[in-house]
Amino acid sequence: MTLTDRLGIVTRLIRELGPISEVAPAFPLATAAIAPLRAAAEARGLDDFSPLWAGQNASHCREVSAGEVVRELAQGLPR
Repeated sequence: MTLTDRLGIVTRLIRELGPISEVAPAFPLATAAIAPLRAAAEARGLDDFSPLWAGQNASHCREVSAGEVVRELAQGLPR
């Protein structure tokens, strides 16, 4: 997955529908439109249609493996 300039992690929803339009309803109203699709996907264990907001600092994020994240966290723990 990659980050969008709209502070979200790119999922199938974003790839297929594109970034949020300026004419879309304001948050959180826009999510109601995809609620049935999201619920069906999540019931099957898929995050394809789940909004994955990354927050205000998304532009400073980098793609790393889970192992690297765990190693970096463990290095910061007191011994």
